Amino acid sequence: MQNGNAIMKTKLLATALLISTCVTSWAWFSPSITQRKVNQIRIGQTTEIQLVHLFGAPTTRMVDVRHQVELQWFRSRPMSPAGYLPLIGSFVGGLNIEAQELYVLLSSNGTVLRFTAYSSTGSLRAPAQTVIRQTSYAK
Repeated sequence: MQNGNAIMKTKLLATALLISTCVTSWAWFSPSITQRKVNQIRIGQTTEIQLVHLFGAPTTRMVDVRHQVELQWFRSRPMSPAGYLPLIGSFVGGLNIEAQELYVLLSSNGTVLRFTAYSSTGSLRAPAQTVIRQTSYAK
């Protein structure tokens, strides 16, 4: 009887660990790049601070020699709890994941020059944009 209790405790511990893994993965990776937020980006108006407010800190940030800033956000939604089911998880939609990317180029004055949005499921698109060209003339 002692051996049966030990096996039952091991099964309960494994189940609790599996459930907590599923729950925490969904809690940490909320889908934060939405079409509604992408539609709020305005060429020549939206600033880096506003972008960070909308999407959180970017995954990457680079500054080029022209002092233009490139920002990128990458998000992926973790697999559903069904994906954790052994053997049948992939057959019940458990491996349907979504990857998202937002790329923004800021001018040297800190406003958006252009941007693109992508989703592996096609749920995001950047609206048509009129690109503002910056020219500099030698004096």
